[in-house]
Amino acid sequence: MAADEPPVVRLDGEGNPIDDQPLIERTIDQWPLALVLLALALGVIVLSFYDFRVGSVMLGAAVIFGAALRMVLPRDRAGLLAIRSRPIDLVTMYGLGIALTTVAVLVPPAR
Repeated sequence: MAADEPPVVRLDGEGNPIDDQPLIERTIDQWPLALVLLALALGVIVLSFYDFRVGSVMLGAAVIFGAALRMVLPRDRAGLLAIRSRPIDLVTMYGLGIALTTVAVLVPPAR
């Protein structure tokens, strides 16, 4: 590259510069998503092996927890929890979490 040429900047699909952080640092930056996925995995395990109602409430609580993280963390710290604008993310996640928890509580127990 010649001295008078500007440096090449790689862009993602939206025209934003791609961060050249090492993979381990980019992975560690996704801790909010990792916490939510861990809670979801625990909910699925409880749902599968213990109790439908408890596991479903845990799934709903995990989604609500993800919405709470999305609400308090800035966009650059929320990582992959930030998909669209904050209001759309919050309405979607809180709505899904509340609906999942409500359905889990209202389903009649097995006989």
